[in-house]
Amino acid sequence: MAFLTEQELESLRIDQSVFHIVGPGEEHFQLLTAFDAGRHASFFLGRVRSVNSGNRYEFLADAAVRAQLARISRDRATFQEESEKLATAFNEAHGGSTAVGAFLIFSLSCSGGRLFALLKFEDEKVLSYDYDVSRGRSGKPKPTFGEIERTFVQNRNALQKAALIKLGKERDEICVVDRQNPQRPAAYFEQFLLVRRQRTEEELTRTIVEITRNIAHKHKDILPQDAMKNLAQRLYDASQSGGSVDGESAENWLKSIFGPLPDDSPVLTDFKAKLKREGMAGESFVLQKNAIQAPKNRRVETASGVKLTFPVGLMSSVISVNRDKGEIIIRDKITLDDFELNTSGRTRT
Repeated sequence: MAFLTEQELESLRIDQSVFHIVGPGEEHFQLLTAFDAGRHASFFLGRVRSVNSGNRYEFLADAAVRAQLARISRDRATFQEESEKLATAFNEAHGGSTAVGAFLIFSLSCSGGRLFALLKFEDEKVLSYDYDVSRGRSGKPKPTFGEIERTFVQNRNALQKAALIKLGKERDEICVVDRQNPQRPAAYFEQFLLVRRQRTEEELTRTIVEITRNIAHKHKDILPQDAMKNLAQRLYDASQSGGSVDGESAENWLKSIFGPLPDDSPVLTDFKAKLKREGMAGESFVLQKNAIQAPKNRRVETASGVKLTFPVGLMSSVISVNRDKGEIIIRDKITLDDFELNTSGRTRT
């Protein structure tokens, strides 16, 4: 689900802000003084709002990041000092093939209370342009260009890592976004924050399969009958695919089961609502093969009310099902051939 409600997003404001330069080498690291976002506040708030949906985490015991943010919450005069500690720790964890960029720290407030945003922007080289009012040979203004290496841009991919954090008396709330690997955020970022996911990928896999099965049965009259005939098999096969679910387009998982669905489909609407109720909206994860047990039995039902249940592992020489022909052939020794006797007085269906 979204980390902040629409009301909280609308009322969001920056109380304190700072950024420090980080990079793979110590030569890139540079601490800077806090700044007043002022007329640029809308730009930075836009970037915070863009990461309002992500994977949910919780702090581990003795997480230094939590302690540092808690000090800022108690005394805003510690913002500069604690931000430098945070940036130093981030820079030490941030290395290898990572790019030079800015590590931003915002202390924010909204209608729901206080929160913090930790954002890693990667530098993007851009070419700025203008024009010289002096006329060129054609009599028209002449373009001029300039190269800028250190920039904050609106491009969503420039904002590589982000964490939104609410500190609470009983529990904290943490939302983490990694643009490069939404399913599994970089290990160094998790280690810097000292956090773990609230739900394992096995739990998330089981839950999305169960949600999809319930939604399918609710809307079985409008879903493709071919898909409903072997729904459990489709769900199991999808869970074993080694694929992933992207929190920003979770409906693609549903479409992989049932095929194309219109944007206004009640199936999609109910699916998204159920994900939100389960606290899974925005969660990205890799489907785990061991989350769902392999089916032991197969069920077949016919239009005339014939119902068969048999072990999945039976050879086709024993039983074969041809859906196209509407044909079931069983070659096996019969051990029971009897009627169902109803002594309860109730009509069975």
